[in-house]
Amino acid sequence: MEADTPKNGDSLWVKQEIDKIQSHFVSELHRIEGDFNEHFTALNNEFQVRQPKLSEIPLLKKSTREIKESRIFIPRNSVLTDLFQISHIQTLRNVFAATLIILFLHDTIEGIVNDGRLNLDFDVMFESFGKLHIALFIWLLMQLATSILVFFGVYWWANSRNSFKKNLKAYDMAWLFSYISYLIIFLVLPCYQIEKHQFPVASALIVLLEQMRQMMKAHSFVRENIRKNLLLIESKNASVCPDYSKYLYFLFAPTLIYKDEYPRTTTIHWDYVLRMFGQVLASAFYAYYVVERFCLPIFSDLSQNEITLPIFISVLFNSIMPGSLFLLLIFYGFLHCWLNAFAEMLRFADRMFYQDWWNSTSFANYYRTWNIVVHDWLHAYVYRELYVLMGKKNRAIPSICVILLSAVFHEYVMFFALGFFYPVMFILFGVVGLAFLFLIPRNPGPVFNIMIWLFLLIGIGLETCFYFMESFARKICPPSDLFWDKIMPRSFVCHIVSPASKLLRVDL
Repeated sequence: MEADTPKNGDSLWVKQEIDKIQSHFVSELHRIEGDFNEHFTALNNEFQVRQPKLSEIPLLKKSTREIKESRIFIPRNSVLTDLFQISHIQTLRNVFAATLIILFLHDTIEGIVNDGRLNLDFDVMFESFGKLHIALFIWLLMQLATSILVFFGVYWWANSRNSFKKNLKAYDMAWLFSYISYLIIFLVLPCYQIEKHQFPVASALIVLLEQMRQMMKAHSFVRENIRKNLLLIESKNASVCPDYSKYLYFLFAPTLIYKDEYPRTTTIHWDYVLRMFGQVLASAFYAYYVVERFCLPIFSDLSQNEITLPIFISVLFNSIMPGSLFLLLIFYGFLHCWLNAFAEMLRFADRMFYQDWWNSTSFANYYRTWNIVVHDWLHAYVYRELYVLMGKKNRAIPSICVILLSAVFHEYVMFFALGFFYPVMFILFGVVGLAFLFLIPRNPGPVFNIMIWLFLLIGIGLETCFYFMESFARKICPPSDLFWDKIMPRSFVCHIVSPASKLLRVDL
C-alpha cells in the first residue's frame, strides 16, 4: 500500500500538468483568434478608408462626416455563438432546456393524475395563433407589394428622370407623393384587416411585425438608391438601378440596411439551420408554459378579488419572473436563433444582430446593443438625417426623436395586437427610459450594471402585470360601443360584481 502512494501522487501531478498545458493551449488559441480578428478588422477599415466615400462628395454636407458612417458589414459570428464554445456558458442553455423538460413533465403527469389521460391540448397556444391562414395570406400580399411595387417604382423613377429635365422638381415631387401614399396605404390596410377579422395576439403580431420589417426595408432600399442616383446625376453619369435579384436577397436577408453586396459564407450548414429553428420552436413552447403556469393562475384569480394596493404589489412582483423570461426568450428565440437560421440559409456572413447588452451599465448602451438590426436602421435614417438638418450642436434632439419614434411604433404594435390602448410600453420606454438615458451616468462597473438590470426587470414586470390585468378585465367586463372604450383601461373603470360579491377594479 505504501508503494502505491507515490504512483498515485505522480499520476495526479501528470494530470495537473496536462490540464495546465491544455489551459495554456486554449488561451493561446483565443489570443491568436483575437489578433486575427483585430488585424482583419483593421485591414477592412483601411480598405473602406481607401474607397471613395459619399461624405467626400461636395453634394453632402460636412456635418455628415462628424458622426459614425453607416454599418460596415464584415464576416463575424453572433456573440452567443462564440460564447457557447465555452462549456460553462453552454451549461446555462442546458439548464433552460432541462427546465423546459420539467415543465412539460409537470403538465403531462398532472393531466394523467387528474384526468387519467395525456393533456396535450395547448389551448392557449392554438387560441393565440387563431386565423393564422388569413394572417399568412395578408403577409403574402404585403410581401408581393414590397417585392414588386417598391422595386419597379424606384426603377421607373431612375430610368425616366432624364426625360423630365425641364420639370425635374415636379417629377420628383410626384414620385415622393406616390411613395408617401404607398407607405400610408401599407400602414393602414393591414391594421384594417386585423380589426376586421379580430386576429388573436400571435396572428396579429405576425402581420404587424412583418409590416414594420417590410416598411423599414422598403425605405432603406428607396433611400440608398435615390442617394446613389442623385450623386450619379450630379456627376453627369447615367442613372442606375440594382438587379432585381439583389433586391430580393435583401428582402429576406437579416438586415435592414440595403447594400448591393454583403459578405457571404461559402457553404450552408443545414444541420445548424434545423437546430436554430428547433430552438425557436422550443422558445415558443417555453413561453407557452410560462403563460400557462405562471401568468394565467395569477391573473385569472383577480376576478375574485378586489385589487387593492397590497394585492397589486404582490401581483407586480410575481410578474417580474415571467416577464424576465419573456425578455430572454424573445431575445434568444428571435434575435439569435431566428436571424442566425436565415443568415445561414442565405449565406449571410455578418451575424452581429446584437451585442453584449447584458453587460450594459447605461440605458444608452442597452438601447444600442439590444437589437443591432433595428438600431442600424434608426441610426442611418433617423438619427443621421436629423443630425444633418440640425447640426452638430443638437445631438440630444436626434437621440430623443429616435427613442420617441421607437416607443411610438412599439406601442402601435401592442395596440393592434392586443386590441386595446394601454400605453404602458410607451411610458416606460419613451418617458421613463428616455429620462434614464440622460440621468444615469455612463460609468462602468458592477453597481451600474445591477442598476440597469433592476430597472429593466421592474419595467418588464410592470408591462406584464398591466397588460395581463387589462386583457382579463376586457374578457370579464362587458364592452361598450363608445369610442373611449378602446382607449380607456377597463381594469381601472370596470366595476362588475363577481359571484363572490367582490369588485374587479384597481383601487390604488
